[in-house]
Amino acid sequence: MNILHHPGEDMILAYASGASGEAISLLMATHLTFCPQCRRAVARAESLGGAVLETAVPVTMGEGALAATLARLDTPVSATPVPQPQDGTPAPLRPYLGGSLSSVRWRSMGASLAFVPLFRRDGVSVKLLKGVPGADTGLHSHLGKEFTLVLQGGFSDATGSYAPGDVQIADTDVWHSPKADTGEDCINLSVTTAPLRFKGLVPTIAGKLFGF
Repeated sequence: MNILHHPGEDMILAYASGASGEAISLLMATHLTFCPQCRRAVARAESLGGAVLETAVPVTMGEGALAATLARLDTPVSATPVPQPQDGTPAPLRPYLGGSLSSVRWRSMGASLAFVPLFRRDGVSVKLLKGVPGADTGLHSHLGKEFTLVLQGGFSDATGSYAPGDVQIADTDVWHSPKADTGEDCINLSVTTAPLRFKGLVPTIAGKLFGF
């Protein structure tokens, strides 16, 4: 698998150090099931962090630090990549789906697009998106950041072409209209830190209606 679009070094380091929130940790863990290059990068960052800890001067922990650390242990973060099962569903996604991608109950947004909300935490929204071949999401920008990981199929827009395992990161400067490639349905994992900004009245109303 030839992955061309990877998460940035800042995302690699944050994930390796445990500093990513739940949404980005899920996206990163899922990406790692596709990408050996990023698995190696995470392993190097984790090794570097361990070496730094060995030479660090001990300090007194603040009140409540232990409780906060124990609470983070409940966060579903997969630091060790797990190979994808035979049905193609990345292992980190399974707890959120309650099974496989084939059993997802999609919510229709018309004839060509569908979605499933996975969770929302502190304004950060995580969804699965599906488009039939040729489906167009409509021209939009972002009031925050949008992280998209291709799980199946692919899409193209003004920034390039994206295939399974590729990560696209778009911000307020990006206006694009992703279009699903021909062949099979395009399924993406999407993380947004704020609502999208659509061109036109009808897309704007539809975006608000469906929680985009």
